[in-house]
Amino acid sequence: MPELRIWTVRHTTRIAMSPKNVFELVANVDRWRALLDSLVSVEHLGFDGVCERVRFSKRVNGVTQGMNMMLELNPKRMQVRFRHVDVLAPLASMGGLWLVLPKGRSSSMVALDHYYRVTDNSPVTAARVEEQIAEESTSMLSALRHTADFLGMADLVGSY
Repeated sequence: MPELRIWTVRHTTRIAMSPKNVFELVANVDRWRALLDSLVSVEHLGFDGVCERVRFSKRVNGVTQGMNMMLELNPKRMQVRFRHVDVLAPLASMGGLWLVLPKGRSSSMVALDHYYRVTDNSPVTAARVEEQIAEESTSMLSALRHTADFLGMADLVGSY
């Protein structure tokens, strides 16, 4: 059997907030419920000193599904690496990276990368998975941008 191809996709957004503050929003998985409408709950399962194991419950087509992920935070590089521990077909594996980059004095570029393999190695199946990733990633990045805007406005209001 041939080795499964690794498919990759990147989604980005600019945010008018310092990279450090944006990274803190991304790194706090308890806030992910505000970024992803389908997310029902976040449960911390353990930390080994490097990676944290987290269980997310999410509602898909009216059904609640659980997924376990390994997260590795790197504040120095402003990265959050993630890997799905258990995936359902058509996925064979999935992981990725949140990356926060400085853009100007108080602005950031956020990249959300995914890499994945599909069980049948089919470009058609991979394209369907990519569509789902695109929908969810676009929604999460938009929600992150709106959250940052809201927090920035709250800081402005609080300064008067």
